[in-house]
Amino acid sequence: MTTLSAADGVRTRSPHPGKLAGAAVLAIVAASLINTLLALIGRSVFSVPDDFKGFQPGAYIFLTVIGIAGATVAWSAIAAKAAKPVELLRKLAVIIVPVSMLADVALLVTGQSPVGVVVLAVMHVVVGLAAYFALTRIAPPRPAR
Repeated sequence: MTTLSAADGVRTRSPHPGKLAGAAVLAIVAASLINTLLALIGRSVFSVPDDFKGFQPGAYIFLTVIGIAGATVAWSAIAAKAAKPVELLRKLAVIIVPVSMLADVALLVTGQSPVGVVVLAVMHVVVGLAAYFALTRIAPPRPAR
């Protein structure tokens, strides 16, 4: 896929709003389904206790929506301003996803299941990948007028 950018002599602008919304919804649904599966695996295969807060659907789906909404807003701005928007989003994701895991590490201090925390970290990666691929593939930057 060729990305048009200012570095190539072609300016870009934000993705089409409909495509942006569709990409966000798809990423939320896909990440939520995969994370539900991961929570079930965590409980059944790795014997994470049923009361593990990170595996409560209300918690991880809410945070999935927040994360992907934030990524969508950021992608819209990046696509409009960055010389190489896809490359910049990838670099930011490599920084932001691990930083988002710091909250999971904090759960270890409260005595939560270490295996559960590892599964939560994988869930963060799922959200990041879902957002990245949905946004860059379904809602690519548009050429400037």
